[in-house]
Amino acid sequence: MSCIVATVAGELGFDTGPFVTLAVFCDQAIEDKEGVLTLIRVVDQVTLRASGEGAPSDLPPGQAINATLVVGLKAGKAKGRQTVQVTFEHPDGTRDAGPELPVHFTGGDHQGANLIFKASIVLSDAGIYWADVSVNARLVTRTPLEVRYEVTPNIRAQ
Repeated sequence: MSCIVATVAGELGFDTGPFVTLAVFCDQAIEDKEGVLTLIRVVDQVTLRASGEGAPSDLPPGQAINATLVVGLKAGKAKGRQTVQVTFEHPDGTRDAGPELPVHFTGGDHQGANLIFKASIVLSDAGIYWADVSVNARLVTRTPLEVRYEVTPNIRAQ
């Protein structure tokens, strides 16, 4: 059995680019004038805490967390204007379209772009939130952020 794969001229794929060199959540990202990134406190989980007798046992929906997602790309064969979008997938499978940024590749295959997405994610529940990164509506990577919820009862001193 043989398989023939045909690609449309100009169509970019996993083997042509752009290529993902980095996709992480962090507390803060700083990019200097030379394009060098400094990532502060790379995270893949966040713990929200509640305490007291009246604290809900489950994470109340509607709370939001601020997240910084850093995506690094190398052009490969991708040239010209590209559109990068992040979509957040909630633990229950619902999806929210996130920020969209343009990237313009004009140099060689090794030319890169660093994108810093600052987003407020409205939480539906505790669990794994996926950030899907797409270039021109084509998924290029996913990265998880686990949201944990802990309740601590009040302990009275005697």
